[in-house]
Amino acid sequence: MAGPVLLSSGLLAAYSFGRMLALHVLVIAAAAGSQAANSSLGPYEPAYGCYIGAYVELDPTVKGDVDGFERLVGKKHLSYFRYVGYGQPFPFAWVKELKVRGQVPHIAWEPNQGLDAVQDDEYLRGWAEAARRADVPIFLRFASEMNGNWQAWSGNPALYVEKWRLVYRVMHQIAPKVIMVWCPFAVPQGSITSYYPGDEYVDWVGVNIYSVKRHDGDPNKIAGQDPRDLLRYVYKLYAPRKPIAICEYAATHYCNALKLRCPDFAVEKMRQLYSSLPTEFPRVRMINWFSVDAASDNLADNDYSVTTDPQVLAAYRDIIASDYFLSELQGAPAVQVAAAPVGPEAAAETRGEPAQPQPVTSVALAADRPAPGTVTGIYIAILGAPPSAVRGRVQILVQLPDAWLGGMVKVYLDGRVKGISNAPPFTFAVNADALEPGEHKILVEVTDSSDVVRQQGEAAFVVASPAA
Repeated sequence: MAGPVLLSSGLLAAYSFGRMLALHVLVIAAAAGSQAANSSLGPYEPAYGCYIGAYVELDPTVKGDVDGFERLVGKKHLSYFRYVGYGQPFPFAWVKELKVRGQVPHIAWEPNQGLDAVQDDEYLRGWAEAARRADVPIFLRFASEMNGNWQAWSGNPALYVEKWRLVYRVMHQIAPKVIMVWCPFAVPQGSITSYYPGDEYVDWVGVNIYSVKRHDGDPNKIAGQDPRDLLRYVYKLYAPRKPIAICEYAATHYCNALKLRCPDFAVEKMRQLYSSLPTEFPRVRMINWFSVDAASDNLADNDYSVTTDPQVLAAYRDIIASDYFLSELQGAPAVQVAAAPVGPEAAAETRGEPAQPQPVTSVALAADRPAPGTVTGIYIAILGAPPSAVRGRVQILVQLPDAWLGGMVKVYLDGRVKGISNAPPFTFAVNADALEPGEHKILVEVTDSSDVVRQQGEAAFVVASPAA
């Protein structure tokens, strides 16, 4: 086929289905195994998909107007970020505004006076208390790009690790909804690991990446690297253990060094990176566009604004329209690392409530996260809520062996067609709040090019009652 085919439910009534020929059925939905795997998720890490965010404070078109930005790009973003200097007050009004909108603040907190200013004092604890009172998850990117020589907090890895751990301990003691994001720049790579504070002191790992045609405003310093190559080093080091955030990304569509408009370059790099996330970098769970005309603002040598070039804007709208790019917060806060030894009672409390018994269903209960490895049959999962107690908006995920790809995947919910697709990722949105409490069945059919059903599988999920 020429390209992916996605049919809305309104068009599916006219679709003719072939006769049933179920040759092989395999539904992988072991609840105990999936729950054990889920324990490795980071705080507020989605089991599938990637949050989208942006920096729009200096966007020349919207000038910080989130509503205006989202009208242009056509989709709500989960998160927006802002730079706050260490020593400045907690940005309470801005955080409250995002909270009301159902969005997550992302704060780049920068010790511009150097690391010696970071002390266990009234300012640090007061800032953490303000974060606690905000009562919203906050991605806190403290002292990022430490591996570059352009930051006031660079040059002393041992001191950096000491101060990072201090901030981490205070935040986790006082403000448990803060997610600490450790974030180097993509290059230079040589010193990155020396600044890493240790797994027990990091919630998410970030990386900042920019796609430019020339480095440092010098027409002789040719750039243009594939952004996937810039991501791989950090991804391979930390993705097996931590969720990954691309905290800042942008591609230039005007290069001041060359005095050249280059929207084709920006679109190419954008597509290379964003389109690779579901397949090559599935644990990148957040990506943020830095929407700034840095050339006109004399901040740098490139126009990165996604709103000032119609070709770039159209490409961005098209890319993020995919259901893979998430606008709503998923996951849950992880068990916090204790700052000091705790007694048996405190340790028991961090483990949470005892696991509830799984409901009895007429077919196997769906899994609660993507398959951890290669699948050998039809794998059905519910993403966004436990399959045993589903509420709100979730996604049905279907995974297949590579050898089965090429035909159509048809998904039925309670006997009615939910969606059809011929290209992975096979995800289908469900609003559980519109369903009756109790068991609901998913039927998956895999057809060949002649529309003959070759494989078939079933799984169930349970919609929780309002009082549950």
